[in-house]
Amino acid sequence: MGEEVVRLDGHGVTDGMVAGLCDHRNIRRVELTNCTRITDISPLANIFTLEEVVIRNCQSVRYVGTLGQSQPSLRRIEFTGTPLTGEQLQLLRSAQAQLILRDGDFPVQLKQPGQLLVKESIDVVKGIVSQFKPEEIGIAFNGGKDSVVMMDILYCVMGAEFISQCCVFHLNTINDKEFHEVVEFRKAFAAARRLSIVQSDQMLSMKDGLEQVKKTMGIRVAFMGTRKADGCHQMTGVERTTAGWPDLLRACPLFCWEYEDVWGYIRTYDLPFCELYEKGYTSLGGANSTIPNSHLSREDGTFRPAWELANGRSERCGRLST
Repeated sequence: MGEEVVRLDGHGVTDGMVAGLCDHRNIRRVELTNCTRITDISPLANIFTLEEVVIRNCQSVRYVGTLGQSQPSLRRIEFTGTPLTGEQLQLLRSAQAQLILRDGDFPVQLKQPGQLLVKESIDVVKGIVSQFKPEEIGIAFNGGKDSVVMMDILYCVMGAEFISQCCVFHLNTINDKEFHEVVEFRKAFAAARRLSIVQSDQMLSMKDGLEQVKKTMGIRVAFMGTRKADGCHQMTGVERTTAGWPDLLRACPLFCWEYEDVWGYIRTYDLPFCELYEKGYTSLGGANSTIPNSHLSREDGTFRPAWELANGRSERCGRLST
């Protein structure tokens, strides 16, 4: 039988189309180019006639699975313009296939987050998208590190056009003044992506602000960057809000992530972040109740960046009790 080459190109290519390649026989070579919506290339591991895989400028790829681990026929895997984590590089290098990195090696090779953890977050997002219309979906974005990671995962799964139809919102609060740097970062982030961020009334509590957003925008579910480590009452990544709060489905894709996972993701995928994190702040609350983390202090009075914190359990040491 002759060689079959499959080429998929462009924004319209989805994870489902990649998974569908498993139904074809005698595929020898797969080329994926500029596929900005593909997050998962692991189904390629199920094509046992596959000899070559070429991935070009697919910057939303977050899961490679066991590609190359159980395919005797696969002899060459090539990546260009597609970031990989330290864990993924280790897995791919352990395969018998030749690994070619056209961009050279990656300067940051952090093992966290594990790709299975990222895939679980992606699956949470896909589950919500399959149940709700974009206009029913709210996305809480405050400009902190967790919300930046969450937004990147949402963009990888949903795409910019889908997100533009969702309600991206920020809950102002009367209790504490925001850092100027956080406000400016949030504005710059939104401007770069042509997002309009809905702001709740500053005189309202967080609970009443969420009720205001729900009523005025008609959202039924809200994505939030909450993690278990934040000390919330939530038990799972997706559940309804607690009694007394506006009745919404709350979806937290990063619920099981640790501090090190968040910074590993940010650095691997070169995401933007608020400049305060470079100055020793590890958890951003209000300007009047947050200081740099003492665990990052230097002898000269300056502070090391947030990602150098040795123990993520000390993340909130810069938060003052009020």
